[in-house]
Amino acid sequence: MGKLNKRVAMVTGAGQGIGKAIAQELARDGAAVAVVDVNHETAVQTATELSRLGGAARSYRADVSRSDDVEAVVETATRDFGYIDILVNNAGISRVGDSTHEVADDVWDASVGVMQSGIFYCSRAVARGLIAGNRPGSIINISSIRGFSPNPGRLAYCATKAAAIMMAKVMAAEWGPYGIRVNAIAPGVQKTPMWDADVQRGLFDEAAYMRLIPLRRLGDPNEIGRLCVFLASDEASYITGACITIDGGLTTIPSG
Repeated sequence: MGKLNKRVAMVTGAGQGIGKAIAQELARDGAAVAVVDVNHETAVQTATELSRLGGAARSYRADVSRSDDVEAVVETATRDFGYIDILVNNAGISRVGDSTHEVADDVWDASVGVMQSGIFYCSRAVARGLIAGNRPGSIINISSIRGFSPNPGRLAYCATKAAAIMMAKVMAAEWGPYGIRVNAIAPGVQKTPMWDADVQRGLFDEAAYMRLIPLRRLGDPNEIGRLCVFLASDEASYITGACITIDGGLTTIPSG
């Protein structure tokens, strides 16, 4: 018996990278999974792979920066599965390199839309369903160490990841009486397609990071998935309003 049997999870940005790994780990522990991504093709691929693992999974295309998209996908997934009692707000984008005075409006707007407004829209919609159905639930915001450890050239990313942590705390305080727990996870450097693309563009020096990280390796997205399983399970029933760092010790040193 998995920790999450009879639970239904919605994971945003689940078509690849960290989101896909989270969806896989939730499915392995028994959850049915609503796979949400702006890229319909990758969402379908992830859902198909989860189904092969023996779990119930469906794919949904939605742009989480659009309130109407979010309302529609939550309504459809709730109708398909009966309820949603786990939400992982993972969808994110990477815009790296420009100093604040050179950041374009579209970069700012896209970052805030996906990684801040998206968390708000998804959490609001799922929480409304939980409250109306008198069901407990778990919401997890995927933040970043850049939500509290600044990184020049990433103003929009850092700002929205900081917002993800604070939104988790506010939501936890408001929705605790309804049995809804809300937490954040702050990953460090993860080996994902997004990271690999930024390395190839010369935005990050992977070898330099490996030397900095006390554990001397990049993170594995499946480790974040397993942390999500724990936070969504009854084993974490008294944990809410927390932000858990998973970075191999990178932020324990001043240069992190």
